[in-house]
Amino acid sequence: MNSMNEGVGGTGAPPSGRPIVEIRGVTKRFGTGEPAVDAVDLEIPEGELFALLGPSGCGKTTLLRMLAGFETPTSGEIRIDGADVADVPPNRRPVNMVFQSYAVFPHMSVFDNVAYGLRVTGVPAAERRERVLEALGLVRLDGLETRKPDQLSGGQRQRVALARALVKRPRVLLLDEPLSALDAKLREAMRLELVNLRIAVGITFVFVTHDQDEALSMADRIAVMEHGRVRQVADPATLYEHPGCRFVADFIGKVNLFEGTVRASGDGVAALDVEGLGALSVPHPGPVRGEVGVAVRPEKIRLSEARPADAGFSFEATVEDYAYYGSETHLFLVTAEGVRLSATVPNTDRGPVRAERGARRFVSWRPADTLVLTE
Repeated sequence: MNSMNEGVGGTGAPPSGRPIVEIRGVTKRFGTGEPAVDAVDLEIPEGELFALLGPSGCGKTTLLRMLAGFETPTSGEIRIDGADVADVPPNRRPVNMVFQSYAVFPHMSVFDNVAYGLRVTGVPAAERRERVLEALGLVRLDGLETRKPDQLSGGQRQRVALARALVKRPRVLLLDEPLSALDAKLREAMRLELVNLRIAVGITFVFVTHDQDEALSMADRIAVMEHGRVRQVADPATLYEHPGCRFVADFIGKVNLFEGTVRASGDGVAALDVEGLGALSVPHPGPVRGEVGVAVRPEKIRLSEARPADAGFSFEATVEDYAYYGSETHLFLVTAEGVRLSATVPNTDRGPVRAERGARRFVSWRPADTLVLTE
């Protein structure tokens, strides 16, 4: 029997570095308005789990549909496994797509749903059965071959859609918002299942999502999109800790974002005037000048009842409100100058939440935790 991951680098192999998807200057226009996808360049290595992340209308699903062949680029080039696919119809591309709605046939059994693509392409019955059972085993649906979709849970229906895509042995699996139809707890469990499935089959996954947590917890690398353009491509930790612009800093996770002016920079340090907060000197590689964004993640902020002696930068603020999330509490504060910010405090004790509206706190953070954003 041919293995599901034949020719794609081996089970559990890391990305090979050889691009299996190459997107060169791809633009897509619908009518005469602004382009839905605007001059996108991307390379996706073989074996990578790659996410297209962004808000609704940013062009991520349009880009995925062009990879699948359901949309045609207005300009630019898409190459898959080294071949230009401009004139290759969807059913002849080495990709398969799992839709947001799963699109399983309600009148067919699990087995027949998964076997459908093989049957219409003339795969012999014996081989068809072998490959269907292999795919069902990969997605943990063994023993459910005779059930109909209405006898399955949402997570099981999603696995049917995954098995139906995998049974064709694509080089690249495309997933459009694959977890959006599931409830929160099942969605979290399925994130890990998809990651493990990618390792098991050893093929490239490209998935679209608007959920930052989903992208951060699953992807090897993420392309963040806005208004049809790719704003930054990086691994999850780099995107979160070193965003390249205000949009990425604000879209990935929570952030406190202020406006600042550079007073001086050099020798790896930038001296800033932060609007409403005062002077702050922070580490920063290379020269920087003019107006900048100054940002800090809420979990990096330290709160104390007395001014911290070891903080080179601190200011006083009042607790306006708080939100309790079980494992952590989010505090919302305001300074005397009207600057608002939030801080995240882990709930390490089992006692009551230590947050009182109207309480005064000193706010500080390490200069190294400051993000200086030039765009």
